[in-house]
Amino acid sequence: MTDLLTSTLARGVLTNIATEILVSHAQSLEDTVAGRMLKWAGLIEPNLYDRLQDLLLKALNLYFNRYPQRNLLGLDCFFLDPEVSRQVGSYILERKSINWDRVQEAFKRQLNSNKDTLKQLENQNLNYKQIIEDFIECYRQVLREQLSLPQVVILLEILNQSENLIAEFRASEQRIRDYIAQLQTNQLSSQNLNLAYQNGQQQLAHNLTEEMGTVGLLNPDQALQVIQARLDPTPALFDIGLCKGRQLSANPNEYFVSHGFDSDLLADWRKTLEETLAQTNEQSEVPRPYFSGDTLLGGFRLCGLCEKLHTTRFSMFLLPPSQDRNVYLELGIAIGLGTPFFLVQHYEADIPKILDGLTRYTKGGLFRTMRRELGNQIEEYDFGVVHFTANLTPANRQKKYLIAAGELIEDEDFEGSIIDAVNNRYPHLEAISLTEQLGASNSGWMLEQLIESIQTSRFAIYRVDEKCSPTTFLALGISIGLNRPFLMINRTNREVPVDLRGMGIYQFPNFVTLEEEIISRHQSFFARYN
Repeated sequence: MTDLLTSTLARGVLTNIATEILVSHAQSLEDTVAGRMLKWAGLIEPNLYDRLQDLLLKALNLYFNRYPQRNLLGLDCFFLDPEVSRQVGSYILERKSINWDRVQEAFKRQLNSNKDTLKQLENQNLNYKQIIEDFIECYRQVLREQLSLPQVVILLEILNQSENLIAEFRASEQRIRDYIAQLQTNQLSSQNLNLAYQNGQQQLAHNLTEEMGTVGLLNPDQALQVIQARLDPTPALFDIGLCKGRQLSANPNEYFVSHGFDSDLLADWRKTLEETLAQTNEQSEVPRPYFSGDTLLGGFRLCGLCEKLHTTRFSMFLLPPSQDRNVYLELGIAIGLGTPFFLVQHYEADIPKILDGLTRYTKGGLFRTMRRELGNQIEEYDFGVVHFTANLTPANRQKKYLIAAGELIEDEDFEGSIIDAVNNRYPHLEAISLTEQLGASNSGWMLEQLIESIQTSRFAIYRVDEKCSPTTFLALGISIGLNRPFLMINRTNREVPVDLRGMGIYQFPNFVTLEEEIISRHQSFFARYN
């Protein structure tokens, strides 16, 4: 599926492990040594639990990417053992010594019945202590790589302190205050946090350089050759599909930036990206960013964006808290076209669960959180160097079609109207609900399963009201990039994302009319793909 190391453990399992580590402390996080230090530093936030869970999840992703041979050894059950979770949680939050005797008992309890696992562990010279210590080192690395976050600075300080100093913290609030005062002068000063940000940005530039080199996009001449190879043969989207007839030419000196930020933040993001990209190759001209909407593009806006996505050196997607639907549509197109891209996720952005699986395609197995000042306000974002490649399912069309109702309160009415109409004319076709399919899916593989469903379905029907879910537009974008047949439908007087304006979209005033008209209005479409 990909040439990067990937974890066979689903993200849901890793989330359960991270949650289990915190569960014994969840009711009293502020009373732990970590909580008390964060409190006196003024850094206790409503999302402290979420922050800790995110750090643990990143550490687990890193662990199973660094040691992929451990994926199949039942170590998820070992980490989920309440005693193991309690010992790890107490160590990272309270800096209490791990009781290795209790960990050994849990190890025997979880793994002694599995002879194959024990034999593999023996062959790898691996024991319960090494398993835990390796995980804690991954947790340390995640903290070290995100030291532009004040909370993370304190969490790392706790791990680095002697048992004597930790004992003083437990005994005296004044000792904690004195220590925090020292930290605020040194590690927590704005100067040091900014330095940590700059160091992290340099590391990101290194990762970006490495990944661009891997896919042949670092040197401009090589990038030109890679893009030209990408254009030959011409993708079906531009050959016989929605954007047929566009003259494509390689543009290696430009990269595409998809965003949902307002004008006040765009100038800062331009500077941030230019600074990062300037470090990728000092000997060549830095590619210029083309921000979605910078200039008018010939023909349909959507096809102009598709051309930019496919002919520029790479794409970068800035995922904002607003869940801008155009960004997710454009990201889906990039996935469908198979072009390289990078993700920048605002820390407060609530991204669709379907994108959770992208952690397996991220360099090093995690997104790195960084904090810097943008537009005179502190912004946090996760940066992931993503290399997504998926082997497309052979085009053996099944007797099914995909319905994306938009994850709205009206989903049942929308799906019911279409299914009843299609069943009356084409009873052999089976409807597959995107919402139900993803709800029953293992989140770690959602994206691959969605691509397979789009590839093997006869066609797809998408509701494209502006309020429909980001997942809906991501799926639509994949259909566009793969040049799979689809219908777009929206309710009368409801807005659609700007990228889709001017395209052929069927409007329905009510669900009765939708059921009555859907077949008759699209007779040639259904006759062709039924």
